[in-house]
Amino acid sequence: MNFPAARRLSAAVLASLLTLGSAGSTFAQSPAAAVPPPPPAAGDDYQPKFIWGLVLNMAFKFVMSAFGEWLTRKLTTDITNPSLMNRIVANSVQAAIVPLTEASPFGAKSAGAPENAVAGEPNKPVTVENGRETFQGVHVAIVAFSRDGAATGIQPVTAGFRSGDRIKLKVLPTFDGIVVIENINPRGERQQIYPPQQTNVVRLTAGQEVFLPLAKDDYFEFGGVTGDEQLVITVRDPRAFGGQESKVEPNRKDDRYGSSFVQETPPGTFPVISQSLKLRHSG
Repeated sequence: MNFPAARRLSAAVLASLLTLGSAGSTFAQSPAAAVPPPPPAAGDDYQPKFIWGLVLNMAFKFVMSAFGEWLTRKLTTDITNPSLMNRIVANSVQAAIVPLTEASPFGAKSAGAPENAVAGEPNKPVTVENGRETFQGVHVAIVAFSRDGAATGIQPVTAGFRSGDRIKLKVLPTFDGIVVIENINPRGERQQIYPPQQTNVVRLTAGQEVFLPLAKDDYFEFGGVTGDEQLVITVRDPRAFGGQESKVEPNRKDDRYGSSFVQETPPGTFPVISQSLKLRHSG
């Protein structure tokens, strides 16, 4: 991971935290075909409803379609537009790195989770029950940057990246959450690398699109080793600990602008969405 000179880590620290190897390229997967929805019953089925803080037309709409509609009002896809990119940078500056003990009241020692997302689209509509949505979602994209800080590309998490690439992750959740990024090295050892302090997390605000790392001139950049490694990003509700995390597998849909994840949250549970990113080395 490269940082500007004022925040550059020592070579020894970088070697201990951020030595990454290759897992080979991965590719976006085609979503599973959705079963057609049942015909709507008469009544209120076509009335607009508040979902994730916005009014959406939710007439028997499958959750991934509803999430896509929500994203059209929130997601930045034109990375060549300076004003749009500056808005994400401003959101990122306002986001906070906080102790996990402050973000979550359950005394958890780590916010990370095993990778749990699967490709496909759930054939269920999102609804509001007892004041909360039955699904939550997060959008994650890999954004590549040039040496002068200009964004040069955007892709889904399944596309992976190469050693020497300079990237940020762009994250947009439907819920107030916390996020960490971990490294699994060639020996299978797992360790949090962002935030660098293992007791800290990044606190996210629902509907706010941010870059990770948060600082404008900070990027992830890896190289110099070989092997089979990956990054794992975990986004969870701060209440999703102690048995209150949803056990339903999140679904993932990939497109040219990133990856959309949705997870059903049965009553009394909260979302935990975790996805790995593969790193390809040239050597």
